[in-house]
Amino acid sequence: MAATGYKTFAEKNGWSLVGGEGRAEWEWKHMDGANWRRPFGPDGPDAAKLPDHPVTQISGDDARAYCKWIGGRLPNINEWETAARAGVKTPFPWGAKFDPKKANTWNGTNHRKNTREDGFILTAPVRSYPPNAWGIYDVVGNVFEYCEGKPPWIGATEMKRKICGRGGSWWCSPHSCDFHNLLDMGRMFKSASLPNQGFRVVFD
Repeated sequence: MAATGYKTFAEKNGWSLVGGEGRAEWEWKHMDGANWRRPFGPDGPDAAKLPDHPVTQISGDDARAYCKWIGGRLPNINEWETAARAGVKTPFPWGAKFDPKKANTWNGTNHRKNTREDGFILTAPVRSYPPNAWGIYDVVGNVFEYCEGKPPWIGATEMKRKICGRGGSWWCSPHSCDFHNLLDMGRMFKSASLPNQGFRVVFD
């Protein structure tokens, strides 16, 4: 940002959507001032004080712009799955059964209360949990990761406006947004941003 003066979608918009503990399922709140610097708004955590956490409130188009500037790109949906699986055929890097202590997801029957089994409510520092067999951390949970490409069951017209996200996030639970595995793909508008959306960079 300092080098280019780039403004993210949320910064230009002046607001974004936020969620967290105490909310109804799928409840996202309009928050003035929410952006990558303050993902949950002016009264929320300061990203500058959490340098080991993934950046959030970055839209798909923002992520693409950063990748282009740094000389990389986003992974496509198949590259992401190959790297995230690291050779396994199970729904999770560690096996067939979900373990809430091995990834940062939502702990609890609903979003009114987080039981904190994994140690965090919102984002966690990168590498807080064991890596997969290829040494890649956080392929499940923490934040969704943007990917290029079109799932075969989604129409081409819809995907012109949207972008895929894989791996799930701190907000995902078995009862709401159960995409925290190696199989499923979420999607959102490519110009929108949320505090549970992030990305990785691929260098060829």
